[in-house]
Amino acid sequence: MSDASVFRVGASHFLKVAQGAAAHDLRQEIDRTAWLGQRGVRVAPAARVHDARDLVAVLSEALPGSSVDETDLAPEIAVPALARALSTLHALPVADCPFDERIAVRLRRARTLVEKGEVDPKAFAQRNREASPEVLLERLGTNAPSEVFVVAHGDATLSNMIVSKDLCVGFIDCGHAGRADAYVDLALVAEGLAERFGAAMVDCFMDAYGGHALDERKAGYFLDLYELF
Repeated sequence: MSDASVFRVGASHFLKVAQGAAAHDLRQEIDRTAWLGQRGVRVAPAARVHDARDLVAVLSEALPGSSVDETDLAPEIAVPALARALSTLHALPVADCPFDERIAVRLRRARTLVEKGEVDPKAFAQRNREASPEVLLERLGTNAPSEVFVVAHGDATLSNMIVSKDLCVGFIDCGHAGRADAYVDLALVAEGLAERFGAAMVDCFMDAYGGHALDERKAGYFLDLYELF
């Protein structure tokens, strides 16, 4: 859904290219992916980077396995592996993370998109179909929950997490990784698992992640915030 173009290069690499405003986003993705990789997180390593100001390109190694939304592994096996990988990511020292993805930062980014008319309300989930982007943004600004910071992936859809046959889980599209509440990730993962495997797998995930139940209200807030991107 970004403005970057992605090409498969043979069986082992992907090429992502971005120009103009999208070049900034890809530059962020390259930097944040490298930072995570340096801390032992399984990410797609960059084999080569080209940065010419308004044109940025990165050739990345493909991670072995399939995205969680396409895996043929049994969910009873894949889901706990995903939970353990996300828990490990969230356990990285927050104080060491230079990237800021707090609610306030995301709301500022969302406001810019709304003001430019780049948020399509027709793509909203059914629960928000009666709200304009402006109304949704205002509601999110006045009802923000308290935050407990972790190092988050920032765009934790099932398509951005790759699970291999040996149950190693890697992360791609890390351009919004940074200091954020855990529910930036947990909300998207829970929604994706419920749609892909059924609600029981959300409980399975939360048990393996840390043993506590999903905070439905907090998850709902972050899902609504994600609508604006």
